[in-house]
Amino acid sequence: MSDKEKQEQLHPFLSKHVPSQISNTQKLCYRHRPDLVKNRGPDEFINAQKIQKQMEKLATSDKEAISHIWSLFAAAPADQRTLILQGLVSTCCMPQLSFLHNVTKPLLRIDFVSILPIEVVLSIFSYLDATTLCHAAQVSQTWKKLADDDSLWHRMCEQHIDKKCAKCGWGLPLLDKTRSQAVRKRPLLTPIQLACGPSISATANNEINNNDARKRRKSNNHHGAVTNLSHEPLVQQPTPTIAVAKRPWKDVYSERLVVERNWRSNNHTLLSLRGGHKDGVMCVQFDEILKIVVTGSFDKTVCVWDLETGALRQTLRGHSRCVRALQFDDAKLVTGAMDNTLKIWNYQTGQCIRTLEGHTGGVLSLHFDSRILASGSTDHTIRLWNFQVGECYTLSGHTEWVNSVRICHQGTMLVSSSDDSTVRLWDLQNRSCTRVYRGHVGQVQVALPSPHGFTHRLDNATETNASPHTASSSTSISTSTSSASTSASTSLQQQRPGCAVSATNLVYNATAPNNVQPFPSSTLHKKPIETSDAPIIISSALDNTIKIWNTATGACLKTLFGHVQGIWGLAFDKLRIVSGSHDKTIRVWDTETATCLYALEGHNGPVTAIALSDTKIISASDDGEVKIWDFGFNNNVNK
Repeated sequence: MSDKEKQEQLHPFLSKHVPSQISNTQKLCYRHRPDLVKNRGPDEFINAQKIQKQMEKLATSDKEAISHIWSLFAAAPADQRTLILQGLVSTCCMPQLSFLHNVTKPLLRIDFVSILPIEVVLSIFSYLDATTLCHAAQVSQTWKKLADDDSLWHRMCEQHIDKKCAKCGWGLPLLDKTRSQAVRKRPLLTPIQLACGPSISATANNEINNNDARKRRKSNNHHGAVTNLSHEPLVQQPTPTIAVAKRPWKDVYSERLVVERNWRSNNHTLLSLRGGHKDGVMCVQFDEILKIVVTGSFDKTVCVWDLETGALRQTLRGHSRCVRALQFDDAKLVTGAMDNTLKIWNYQTGQCIRTLEGHTGGVLSLHFDSRILASGSTDHTIRLWNFQVGECYTLSGHTEWVNSVRICHQGTMLVSSSDDSTVRLWDLQNRSCTRVYRGHVGQVQVALPSPHGFTHRLDNATETNASPHTASSSTSISTSTSSASTSASTSLQQQRPGCAVSATNLVYNATAPNNVQPFPSSTLHKKPIETSDAPIIISSALDNTIKIWNTATGACLKTLFGHVQGIWGLAFDKLRIVSGSHDKTIRVWDTETATCLYALEGHNGPVTAIALSDTKIISASDDGEVKIWDFGFNNNVNK
């Protein structure tokens, strides 16, 4: 058959079917739509190049014959294509059928991301966990752009940061205290600052920023101080707004995931603070924004350390007996000692601003908020120093030393623990004990209430043997009485100069245990577990146990066993519990499962106090050393 005859036979077929396909491209399948051709995988273009090279090796007549076959098949409608394929397949041999099987399998995969609306794709991606999203970002540039969408990772952060995910069981630290100090706004004067006179921070700015008078005046005006404005322009110039670069939520999630993996795998660095105390350290607190650590000791001194370098900044002397309790904020430091007094310090100058007297025994514990200072003593009483109204009153009920006090519920309640083996909940408005928690068989050293907004999954885990761990109502307690005595508050001189000096330190890397899973998995919990915001109290005692109580019902939800000697120090957050014991170890616990994740060893004496943040544990010991266990992000960066 001549070429002319072939063209006469093909022309009617092609002229009939090709125009209808070109005019309506939306009816074409996924592989043939012109707008989707660009989304084909690179393998298809490579195969097309291979076919072209093979065609070039054939004779001209063979090329024309194969081209006619392809043209007829491409122009045929869908039903006729199927008919042509059925005839071709029926004539194929086994090697050809095997070839078809291998070739068609990858071609049947459809990139739904390229054909679905972006909103639908993001909705599908919202069901993926973080690991799967990262895998999706490796498929192609289009997938990466959608898998890295800020809204997806913002949802991921909301689901995991500062809480445990109900699906995977993982929680990530908040790390809010490591943000830039420049964005931190100072609060207005609180009643306790008003009782102490002019603002410490305003005076500090006068001393620190002597070369910047304009900044000093602004700082004083913020706190209500009167300044000379003669050099200020009458019309203030508008302050130019500076656009703050926003971090991608994926970076926020990744940074916190690294920290949480460090916690789970016990990957930390260790810094020892030495050369400051000559006797056992009994109390410790630190602040990651101010970058300081404050410790109190049996040697009657209080030391202020640099959190990053371990250098000794300041040593405060004034107590005549050992310092057993302390607390500080960005303006003041309050200490309690066995000399029956509490002292308020300017911890940057080392000056004692005021001494509070009232206890007839040594002060073992203290805690303050914006308006109230609470203290517990060996005289079996708790004293409340209300700086807002200028009075002091006493809560009586414990029959032994009061080892810890903690103000909670926005200053309306107080939790205390004592050597009488009980934990008590006090109503500060009625000045009475509302509940007694009994269950420990040793002196209770620490009792900590859960903070506002704390959620957990402990309500369904009440101990079956918790019948003896009952809480008594205040109606059956005849010893719960309160007596009030007023004391006028005097003005306190407040300053805030600088500091410096050095101390020795030691740094080394700790090894990670092998039984901790450092990666989140969506299969840990098949069904979401309901959370509760019911308040709880966590207590530790010299009976070697930690107990978790339901504040409202008094039920003991869990008892944590692991230490072989009494527990002196305790701290917890939304993700973990940390305890320090007389057995010289520190244990890190999972709050919900009540299991010990691992034990930290390194102290040569009993661990007397514990402080906890999102990235650090700071422990104090009777051996006179303070250790900083850092689980932060920089551990991995340095490696």
